[in-house]
Amino acid sequence: MNRFFLYLILFFFASCHEEKATLDETVDFSAWNLSAPPDTLWGVDVSHYQGKIDFDELEEGAHFVILRASIGSNGKCDQRFYGNYARAAKSHLLLGFYHFFYFDRDGELQAKIFLDATNGKRNNFPLIIDFEESKVVNNPKEMNIDSSVYNLRNMVDYLQSQGKDVMIYSNRHCYAKYKIASNFPGVKLWVADYNAMFVTEDFPDCYIQQYACDGSVYGISADVDLNVIVDSKKIIKPEMQP
Repeated sequence: MNRFFLYLILFFFASCHEEKATLDETVDFSAWNLSAPPDTLWGVDVSHYQGKIDFDELEEGAHFVILRASIGSNGKCDQRFYGNYARAAKSHLLLGFYHFFYFDRDGELQAKIFLDATNGKRNNFPLIIDFEESKVVNNPKEMNIDSSVYNLRNMVDYLQSQGKDVMIYSNRHCYAKYKIASNFPGVKLWVADYNAMFVTEDFPDCYIQQYACDGSVYGISADVDLNVIVDSKKIIKPEMQP
């Protein structure tokens, strides 16, 4: 056999059998001089960008999955949301949902779209609003801080008026720039921070930390966001504790 093609075959099989990790194995705790508390939960958040997910395999390395449900104010759901939910709901994974927030769109309308997508579905988490800047939408050069916070407040208020517990996801930059802590006191936080572990000292209302955006886990072929919950009893509904 041609040596070049033999190398190609060997490379193909090596790629197919790439080692995956359980999520607790993705953190070098010695580098942080930390150890994970015994009730720590590990999980991922996903959207259509992760492609088709094998949730049975995902259970081998994760405790929870948070699905992108809806986007903006035009009634659009993530294109894989319903398929992802149908398969995830059959698993033993804890489930959550998030809405990708458009800074310049009416917050109450976005809340209604989020509720339409998620009402009646198994959910173990607060409803999560993904509040982050990007170059495609929510471009900081085009957004007004006050109006962005106003729209976010309308979404939070409407969800709470419907009896929903609410969480806001964002990164350190946006929390500071938009004064999330002072503008939304008591609202639970999900913080993206890739430079430290267990950031609850900096964010007292932080219940989930996204600690990586390029993880590799069982059941997902694409890169995926990795998350940790240090104290699950503070966020997971008591009857839904793992």
